[in-house]
Amino acid sequence: MLQNFLICVNAVVPSAIYLAIGIILKLAHVVTDEEVRKFTHMVFVALYPFIMFENLYGKNIAEHMDLKLGLYAIGFTFLQFMVSWLFVCGIEKDNFERGAMIQALYRSNYVLMGFPIAINLFGKGNITAVAIIMMLVVPFYNVSSVIIFENFRGGKVHVKDILKRILTNPIIDGGIAAFVVMMLGIDLPATIETTVGALSDATAPISLILLGASLNFEGFSSDRKRIAICALGKLVIFPAIGIAGAVALGFRDVPLIAITLMTAAPVALSSYAMASSMGGNGKLAGELVVITTLTSCFTIPVFLFILKTNGLF
Repeated sequence: MLQNFLICVNAVVPSAIYLAIGIILKLAHVVTDEEVRKFTHMVFVALYPFIMFENLYGKNIAEHMDLKLGLYAIGFTFLQFMVSWLFVCGIEKDNFERGAMIQALYRSNYVLMGFPIAINLFGKGNITAVAIIMMLVVPFYNVSSVIIFENFRGGKVHVKDILKRILTNPIIDGGIAAFVVMMLGIDLPATIETTVGALSDATAPISLILLGASLNFEGFSSDRKRIAICALGKLVIFPAIGIAGAVALGFRDVPLIAITLMTAAPVALSSYAMASSMGGNGKLAGELVVITTLTSCFTIPVFLFILKTNGLF
């Protein structure tokens, strides 16, 4: 049991260390908020396509594409979205607060927090299922969050803008590039593969350090009720339901961990920018990112430990 516990904790420790480095850099004023925003955007645009490309390139996608897993991932994410919307609208009357709360309950930082942990558990190149699920749920996060905030500020959702968001997302572009290369039967030169691998390896550490540096601990509100509701739902209730459903459907090993990290990851960092720019409570969204990111360093190992102890991966 102790060995299982150490395996699960060690899977999260590197991410926690990177976050801590970012927090220290921020507190030491090595980087400013504006610099962090610029570097984060640069990493998202320049490096994310490579981490997706490497985890799909050279794989037999048909062999790794589990239709049942994909349907469950999308289905449960949609269920989270709808339940969160109905629940928040039932307890919160202010549209200014609703968008940030709904987004916090279902939109995960799956890319930054989930992907590195999966690599630590199974090794690079063995988590194609995680990458495929990422390609499925990330577009849904982007589209649904726009719908949420446009609805609560009385705006209209434009299909053209939504399609643009999907097609210009670096994660999606990296996946599309991998599919195109494989469909055309192109074998990349060894030097190119090495370069792609190096860029992919650099993505998670740099992204997590920037995530740590982006966490703002100043001026926290006293809105403990909303924060507690969203954090509990995001980190405990929805993951427990999603994981239990995945286990009941027979998912094990990498597919099960993919679902676990998809549901148990903290609130997406981009939810803060989305809320701030689209008429929602950006301050609350930012606080939820901070709280759930730090707390998930403890809750994720607990879920992993329970699964590992029961021989599910």
